[in-house]
Amino acid sequence: MDIPLLIPGSKAILGFSGGVDSVVLSHFLLERYRIRPYLLHVNYGLREEADEDERWCRWYAEEHRFEIAVLKANPKTRNGQNVQNWARDIRYNFFREQAELIGAKYIFTAHHADDRRETFLMNALRGSGLTTMAGMSNSQMVRPLAHMDKSEVLEYAQQHGLNWVEDSSNATLKYKRNKMRHLLFPVLDEVEPRWRGGLKKSIDNLSRDSKLLDGLLLRWSEEHVKEIDGELYIQMGTWSSEEYAQVLLYRFAKGLDAGFSFQEIGHVLSGDSGQRTLGKSHLLIKDRGQFIIGPIHPIDDKEYEIKNIQDTSHLPFDLRFTPKAINEVKFQNDQEWISTSIPFPLIIRVWKPGDKFVPLGMNGQKKIADFLNDLRVPRHHKERVYVAEHQGQILWVLGYRIDDSLKVATGAEMAYLAEINPRL
Repeated sequence: MDIPLLIPGSKAILGFSGGVDSVVLSHFLLERYRIRPYLLHVNYGLREEADEDERWCRWYAEEHRFEIAVLKANPKTRNGQNVQNWARDIRYNFFREQAELIGAKYIFTAHHADDRRETFLMNALRGSGLTTMAGMSNSQMVRPLAHMDKSEVLEYAQQHGLNWVEDSSNATLKYKRNKMRHLLFPVLDEVEPRWRGGLKKSIDNLSRDSKLLDGLLLRWSEEHVKEIDGELYIQMGTWSSEEYAQVLLYRFAKGLDAGFSFQEIGHVLSGDSGQRTLGKSHLLIKDRGQFIIGPIHPIDDKEYEIKNIQDTSHLPFDLRFTPKAINEVKFQNDQEWISTSIPFPLIIRVWKPGDKFVPLGMNGQKKIADFLNDLRVPRHHKERVYVAEHQGQILWVLGYRIDDSLKVATGAEMAYLAEINPRL
């Protein structure tokens, strides 16, 4: 078997079921690396013998001088979730919490080569891509037995006289993984007796290719992607006209949000500026010479009335008016100076098609849509631009420009400094 590179004597935790795999790993780590892992056992309460298995794990820890922590899960919290997904989420959350608590360098799990084969086939049958095909991609977990066959694990246990408990659920055909072990694998043994070795090589090759692809993707992102205010700006280049452009953009976007569709990303790639697609929590939009990926923000269709300069606490953003002497006025891009004659009440709302105002310094009216286009404001940002309206007249495009009627007049003694939350 391949020996992993581990630092001897390190503090670590081990997911411990009491089965032969986790028993072998606990012994192997101690024998090979002088690592005495902190054992973590989860009692899911799903089987009649679950409590007995827990007692055995506690006995094993005491007998072999391991520390152990046990989490008793409540099956009633599953709320219709797939049993195996529910159990995995509980297990890994428990592992991470305990690792942080004791300052563990490693989180060990006892997955072996047979587990990798099963995961590979299950992922392949679901239609997975390269990065998930090889399976077990959770980089937080270390799997020292990943290249050992189950037969080698059993041989190790027998050679060292180890005891373990058998999980009765391994014999049932209720779960897909067990169906593969008991029904599919015997057929593969008959069709191609060497399939285990061949599949192991395929998984190793795909894992290496996946690491290569991840490295290339990282280098591409370092060259073409910038983060600005929580959004990612992807600059177009020669890459965007290559045959692999759709795959590249999809792989990058899916790494942020698994809800993105390959086909829809293709539409954005080939579409006009403003073309977009939504994932679960993010959107991807084409904006002139770039693509932007950012969080999805719901469109605000409410109207907010402010009766005076102090009446702003109910707005969906921070807005503050501060009276200043005229000699303190210094015009800067991130500040707005407004005449103290600003009329109230004001209606604050998201702009609508057809809205017009007279931008500061201009004589005639301009449509807000054209004004924002001239500023090259990305489409998804334009949808969150608010205006201040008084008696049907737009007096301010918040965060961008006041109406000329609100400019600080020559000879005025005071002005308002208007400060807006930059998320606008």
